[in-house]
Amino acid sequence: MKKFMSVLMALVMVFSLVTVGFAGFKDEAQLQFDKDGNFKIMVLADVQTDYPVPDDMITFIREALDYAQPDLVVFCGDNINNPDDRSYDEVLAPLIYRGIPFTGVLGNHDEESSGGKTRDELIAKYQEYEGCLWYDADPSLHGAGTHNLPILSSDGSKVAFNLWMFDCGDYVRNSQGEWLGYDWVREDQIEWYNNTRDAMTAENGGEVVPSIAFQHIIPQEPTEKIFVPSDINMGDLTINFQDGTSYTFLPDITKLESGYLFEKACPSYGNDGQWDAMVAGGDVLGLVVGHDHVNNYIVDVDGVDLIMTPGCTFSSYYDSMIQGTRIIEINEENPTEYSTYCLTSSALAQEDGSLLGSDRTQLDYTISYYFEKIFAIFMNIIKNLMGNITIA
Repeated sequence: MKKFMSVLMALVMVFSLVTVGFAGFKDEAQLQFDKDGNFKIMVLADVQTDYPVPDDMITFIREALDYAQPDLVVFCGDNINNPDDRSYDEVLAPLIYRGIPFTGVLGNHDEESSGGKTRDELIAKYQEYEGCLWYDADPSLHGAGTHNLPILSSDGSKVAFNLWMFDCGDYVRNSQGEWLGYDWVREDQIEWYNNTRDAMTAENGGEVVPSIAFQHIIPQEPTEKIFVPSDINMGDLTINFQDGTSYTFLPDITKLESGYLFEKACPSYGNDGQWDAMVAGGDVLGLVVGHDHVNNYIVDVDGVDLIMTPGCTFSSYYDSMIQGTRIIEINEENPTEYSTYCLTSSALAQEDGSLLGSDRTQLDYTISYYFEKIFAIFMNIIKNLMGNITIA
């Protein structure tokens, strides 16, 4: 009997590994376009909450969910920044109550503020909650939790869209332990992406499946497009990359398709070719990142959008300035033309019946609301003026 049970358990484990190994195809898909062909994603970046979770943060998440009615929530890193498990209960409760599934990526603060949990243990913690779709596609890859989630067509006949989740790690240091910068998506993860994309393309009759990717930290290429280069490395006064290039913190806002830039960029230090792989792959429409709390711009780099998402933190830096979430809407009839907008706490506070106002006053929200609108107008004026400048 013991021998039979051992064999049975072994078969169960093998079957489980096979299922995880080939996750990303039609038979394992758990997401689907609705009957009207629509799918909506809400991105929560940089929750960075202490315990107890601020009342306004929970109210913001509830009201944002009710306003946007998303089909999926993606946590975009720096999610729970303390070791108290009750924070997970409070942050995830609004999703569970509404029956909204979620997944995510880890950031640079998740592990260091977890009270000793590893990145694998952090993902296992999220997996304890109903609606969690977060998994590790290949535990041998750099980091933890890199995976993809296919979205079925409304009739369930095929995979119509795909979501990539990349763990870009936290920090890199030299052999003396000195901090060099932020980590990045590594070669083995890029190889996994290439192989999985190619397999999905073959499964889809040779046509690439359009997709959107998510990770916490902005890569090198979008930073290079936005910021003015520097001939020399000036330490903390410049953005410095592993390849020896440096950039000032002076942005060229004419490169921004939309949105604003309040905070300097904090990109990955190194680069193993992730952006080039996405451009060459032809499937990724945009890469959604967080990390820079009060930026919400979009910039096109070689046909792939960098989609910056503002933080929704009420506990970290700039916590009294702007909190927001990004909404992404996709229609299966034209999936390559996604639409997106940012929904801020200050905008929600203006809605009739909003309960925001426990941790910030209604006046605070109103000031932020009009400041953001005025700044957007100012940014557009400056962009137009800079765009009209010609150099003889």
